[in-house]
Formats: sequence, C-alpha cells, structure tokens
Amino acid sequence: MSLSEGVLGALARGEEHLDFVAQVLATKPVGAGQERYRLLISDGVYQNSFSMLATQFNHLIHEKKLENFTIIKVKKHMFNKAGSGKKVLILMDIEVIKPGSEVGAKIGNPENLPGDGSAPPPRGGNQNQDPNVGLNKRPASGFGGPEPKVPATNRSVLSAKPNLDSGSSHLVAPIASISPYQNKWTIKARVTSKSDIRTWNKASGSGKLFSMDLMDESGEIRATAFKEQCDQYYDMIQVGKVYYISRCTVKAANKQYSKLKNDYELTFKDNVMVEPVIEGEASDVPTMSYDFAAISDLSGVAKDTNVDIIGICKESQEPIQITTRAGKELMKREVTICDQSNSEVKLTLWGATAESFSAEGAPVIAVKGTRVGDYNGVTLSGGDLLINPDLDQTSKLRSWWDTQGRSTDFSSLTVAGQKSGGMGGDGSLKSISEVKMENLGHHSDRGDYYSCMASITYFQKDKALYKACPNQVDGRDCNKKVQENGDGTFRCEKCSMNLNNFKWRLMLSINMGDYSDGVWATCFQETAEKLLGRSSEEVGNLSEQDEGDYNKVFTDASFKTYSFRMRAKADEYNDEKRVKHTIIAVDNVDYAAMNKMMIKELESAGQTLPNGINRDKYM
Repeated sequence: MSLSEGVLGALARGEEHLDFVAQVLATKPVGAGQERYRLLISDGVYQNSFSMLATQFNHLIHEKKLENFTIIKVKKHMFNKAGSGKKVLILMDIEVIKPGSEVGAKIGNPENLPGDGSAPPPRGGNQNQDPNVGLNKRPASGFGGPEPKVPATNRSVLSAKPNLDSGSSHLVAPIASISPYQNKWTIKARVTSKSDIRTWNKASGSGKLFSMDLMDESGEIRATAFKEQCDQYYDMIQVGKVYYISRCTVKAANKQYSKLKNDYELTFKDNVMVEPVIEGEASDVPTMSYDFAAISDLSGVAKDTNVDIIGICKESQEPIQITTRAGKELMKREVTICDQSNSEVKLTLWGATAESFSAEGAPVIAVKGTRVGDYNGVTLSGGDLLINPDLDQTSKLRSWWDTQGRSTDFSSLTVAGQKSGGMGGDGSLKSISEVKMENLGHHSDRGDYYSCMASITYFQKDKALYKACPNQVDGRDCNKKVQENGDGTFRCEKCSMNLNNFKWRLMLSINMGDYSDGVWATCFQETAEKLLGRSSEEVGNLSEQDEGDYNKVFTDASFKTYSFRMRAKADEYNDEKRVKHTIIAVDNVDYAAMNKMMIKELESAGQTLPNGINRDKYM
C-alpha cells in the first residue's frame, strides 16, 4: 500500500494538501472531559504524534477499525495551536483503506517531526544552495528508490488559511472547524440571513436579541446577539455582506430554532469582534446558494416544508399591523409572486421586511427558506428575501416578464379565504353534491379546498364548548382542554400544572345543506363566534347560568345562509376512511356578485337571459 510520502513534512511547512494517505501507528485516549483520541500517524517518511481524531470518528476506535498499522485516507483536516503552542493536526474526515491486521507492519522508517509539530529542519546539504534539500529527496537514513511522493497542492476547505488576507491581520479558520473546544479563532463569513429584533419580558427580566446565519466554503453556522450587542450590531450587519467574526461563545445548536446543518451555534460575547471585509477581499467567500422550486410544484410540497423560491412580485398589499396571540404587535404584508410556470402564490412578509419592502417596478425577489402553508390552498410565509439578486435566474425572469409574463393569465395556488359571493380563487362555486361526486378530500394529503353557499340546518349543542387552558406556551395560547380537579381548580396536562381559572373555547359540529345535499362540518373559535353572533365567553356563561338563553343562541343562528370556504380532508377513524369537512372562512352572501357569476356561466354555456331581464342591471 503506497503512502503519501513526505506529506506530513509538507503540511508542517505550510503547504496545503487534500486527500492524503497515511498509516496509523498508535492511538491514545487523552483528556479527562470529553472523549478524545490522539494518533501517531506516518507517511512513510515522517511521523506526527500531534494528531487528533475528530470526535465524530470515535466510533472507529470503539469498533477497533483504527488498530495499529491501519492505512487511512485523510479527506479533511485542519491545524490548531494548542495552549502550549504546539501545532496539532486535526483529522476532520477519514476513511479506512486497509485494516492493520492485513498490513501487519510499519511502512518505511519514518522520522519524528519536531516536538512542537512545526516544519522539519532540512536534512542533508546546504538548503541555501539547494532549496529542495530535505523536501524532495529521501532522508539520509533512507531506503533508496524514488523520491518521496507529495500530492499536488490542493487546499482543504477545512484547513485554516495559512496566508493572511491582504491588508488584514486575520488568520481565518473555516466554520466547519469551530467547536466548543477551541478558544482562539476568526471566521470570514457571509451573512445569508438576519432576523428581526425579538424582545422578551419575563419574571426573571427582559431583553432583546437577533440572530443571523453565516456561511463560508466549509459550512454554515448561526450566531445570536443579545441586549447591548444586539443594539450595537443590528444595523451594522447586512444580509449578503462578508465579515470577520471572533470572540464568540460556542455552544450546542438549538435545533428548534435553527435549520442549519451544524451541531454548534455562536453567541456574541461582550468583547466580540465584528469587522466588515472590504470590497475585493470577499470573493473567496461563496455567495448564497439556492435550490429554487417552481411555483407550480408547490402544490405537491408538504406543509411546513422550507423551500427556496424566485419570482416576479406582480402585486403587493399595504403593510398592516396585527396583534399576535402572545399580545405582540407585528407588521405584516402580503405579496403575490409568479414565475415562468404560469403560476402565482401569496407570500407573507413580516416585521421590518414587511415595512421596508417596495414592489415598485415589479422586482425579482428570491426567498430562501420560506415556509409552505396550507391555509387557503398553498401559501408561503417568511424566509430571507433579496430583491433583484445578482443571479442568472434574475435576468431570465426579467426578460420573460417584459416580453410575455406581464400579460400572462396565471393560475393561483392561493385561493383567498373568501371571495365575493363565496367564490374560490378561480371563480368556481360548488354544490355539496358536486363535492361528494368529485370525491374531494381524497386527492391530496393536504386536503382539497372548495367554496359553497349553504344554510345551517342543525347544531350539536351538547358538545359546542370546552374549558381550555389560558396559559401561553412559547408565545402561543395553549388552548388544551383542562380537567376539573373537584376542588375548584383545573389541570392542564400539556402545561403539567394546576390552574385557578380557564377560558371557554367553541368547537361546533354543524349540519349544513344546499339545494342538492347536506354535510356535517366542524368549525372553531373565530368562525364559530361569527356564526353564533356571540363570543365564546358569553356562550359558555349561558351554558352554566341559563339553559333557555343558551338554546336560543343556537336557534337564532339556524337556517341562515352563508358563503363558506371549506376544506375536505380524508381521515381514518376506527380503521374506516371518511372525509372530514372543516369551515375555513365564512361570510355573508354577496348576491350581486352571485348574479354576475351566474350570468357569466349561462353565457359561457351558450345560453341567453330570459326576455325582460336587463343584463346591464346586473353586470
């Protein structure tokens, strides 16, 4: 088995090599804390006792795959300076090529590198006269034969850059090499995402924070700035720009809030260093990478999936301020984007992005990591937005829009919660019998959406209310059903606590019908309150205080006609598959719009209005 002869000496001299072959001569556990292993490795010419195995490969030790004399290929590596100043070679990614039991002996007669892991001294001859002495020739004690084989120079993306950036004093380490076991490092990274400032108020205190995602050629990592650092760096940090960053705390990543493929994340410390990289020195840091999906393909994407989208912003609503369930005020703006698939979809922007966004000139917008929702068909929410990004797709979209896209009749994946007259986004209105004949609900795991005009014929009053937990969990209302303890208190199993009070929640099961058929449907809090004309608290209090008035609430709400936006979704109950219908939105019938729609349907079918009916009156 041929080793990459002389490569360890070349690495120690500052040369860069990728994918070299070495032999393991010994392994030794080190440290009293985290399990780490020190390796003695050889290239046949030199041996390095200051080599450490990355912890993700500890299993090779446990499985006895790194026994003495094993031949390995080192795919990724980096150098670290130990506290004593010794230069330690970290083996970040390795592959076992041949087990030690099959090799059976040490290859060659390697010499030790200097004790501090630095470059070996020249061996034999005068290096001033011959700069290749000790590099390309075999050692004097050598073995005869050809010159040592040193692989061609290729820099590992995981190796700290040995050369200082021009005009800079920063020795840069790759993001993928960052771990809690390193203290001194500087990364050179591009900001791919920046959150809005978030605040919190708890009994223990209040504060603020913002997070950012950072990327270099080796990987990605999230960084978060709190309180004073939040104020200091929020305006300075800009998406798409490159910065030197050091002096951060490294901790295990909270996967609940980060979707990056990194086990660690950074927190800015009081003495954090953030320095912009000047133009011209950022070209070695890759730009943001996207995996764009066509808008027409989103109908087949599962709910809560994060996707990358690029398209033309053809329409934008004005931003509005909403109050979240947690009581926080937040800016929201809905925009419509389209692409060459002749489809369009609604995208919701939030916070500062919603406030500052401008749709002037129908810009190209690229959104990374936007979340797919199933409210009103298909919707998108949030993500990291760039306007007119410097991408090939941008010029292609702009050319398409200017030549043909502007006049295209798009198919909308988002059906508004309630169009006038109860019509869907495509202007269709279905009877209940049509819904059943078309087997709506069986076509997609996401469910099928439809609009109908129907009258409420019956309420199930005995199960219309439940007592819910009033707590908030992670900024959202719990709403879990509570159990009475019998002593005037209530138990919420989700919050694992006893409560002194509760709040009423509506969950109605109603029968609704039109001229063709009827169906049972479920509706929840907001739509239920609209149908009953009463709040859930009012209805709940009546249920305990006045049965007559309680029944009258449902009697008064019966036999009224509304425009409904519905979702039909197949569900299994007791091994039987049935379709569950849910009311998504409800509105009063717009009869003028209904008349206009029916006239259009008649005319499209080749029919004319009866004599005596003035078409202009309705159109």
